[in-house]
Amino acid sequence: MTAATNQRKARIMWLEALRIIAAFLVIVNHTNSDVFQASNPGELTWHLSILWYYVSKLAVPVYVMITGALMLSRQDSWKKILARVLRVVIALFCASYVYYLYDAWVNWGLWPRAVRLDILLGKILRMEITDGFWYLYFYLAVLVTMPLWQWLHRCMNQQQRLCLIAFCFTLNAALPLIGHYVPRLSLLENPLLPYVPLGYLGLLFAGDQVMHHLTIRKRTGMYAAIMLAAALIAAWLLTWLEYGRVQPGEKYWFMDHRMIPALPVIVEAIAAMVLAKCIGERSQDVQGADQPSGRQAGGSRVIAELGGCAFGIYLAQDLLIAETEKRLFLPLLTELSPMVAVLIWEVVVFAVALVAIWLLRRIPLLRRIL
Repeated sequence: MTAATNQRKARIMWLEALRIIAAFLVIVNHTNSDVFQASNPGELTWHLSILWYYVSKLAVPVYVMITGALMLSRQDSWKKILARVLRVVIALFCASYVYYLYDAWVNWGLWPRAVRLDILLGKILRMEITDGFWYLYFYLAVLVTMPLWQWLHRCMNQQQRLCLIAFCFTLNAALPLIGHYVPRLSLLENPLLPYVPLGYLGLLFAGDQVMHHLTIRKRTGMYAAIMLAAALIAAWLLTWLEYGRVQPGEKYWFMDHRMIPALPVIVEAIAAMVLAKCIGERSQDVQGADQPSGRQAGGSRVIAELGGCAFGIYLAQDLLIAETEKRLFLPLLTELSPMVAVLIWEVVVFAVALVAIWLLRRIPLLRRIL
């Protein structure tokens, strides 16, 4: 095995590790909000929960950057693109049917609703299965348009790509944040802006830049960690400021927008990916040898297997959250502080989803879908 091959393997491992972390943070994003909404800035719980909330917002941007890192520099055939699209469509349909059966079992009775595929298809087309599945529709749009982004990537040189990233983040992240406090500069009233996700296009290209063009130097990891912490603190402070600007009961976590990722969250995601690359390459340098040791190879296999479960964990987590909220989280709240209770809940949901998906992936047909 050559050094170049080793480097590619190491990079894949840190990307797989990012997938695992992002899968867990999706669960955090879907469970943590109740904690800070039930408290206020006069309580330590509020501050801890807001910080944890903005850590969780990394999940979707990181997934988009990983997609850009792995796909943007390729020139995929339409056959390969369609195969990816078909896999996601099948996963969407199968997972939606499981959620549909669960909903029927809880609210309607399984029979005869279980065979009413017309109702199921209608709910899928209207995006009514479960809130967390919005990303599947977004990801399908990314896959369908990927040939366009790959063509654009080939047509641009390095400097032009960096300018594109800066343009996307300025228009779709920096200016909306500035406009929130300086209304004259606000672009959010533009009815087209929420439907033109330039921030995610910038993240797609930023993932490619970090993966293929970022040179890791001695202090790169330290700078990335500082940038990550600074962006997280900025998001927390801005939310704290917003709490005092809105009327009681109004939403103050204003940077929560699916299709317009907030600037601090974008900075966090880029910093997290740079930091992961630094750790991955540093680990490779420390281990050193051209031929990986048995322990190193075993660790890589574990990370790759866990990373392979990330998509399935995402599909299953909303169902597990719904099933465990009253059975686990609410009882924990009576005995523990809210932050400890929610952390235990999140870890349990992640662990159960991981075990379930790992077992399901032992079935060859399901492995192709999950």
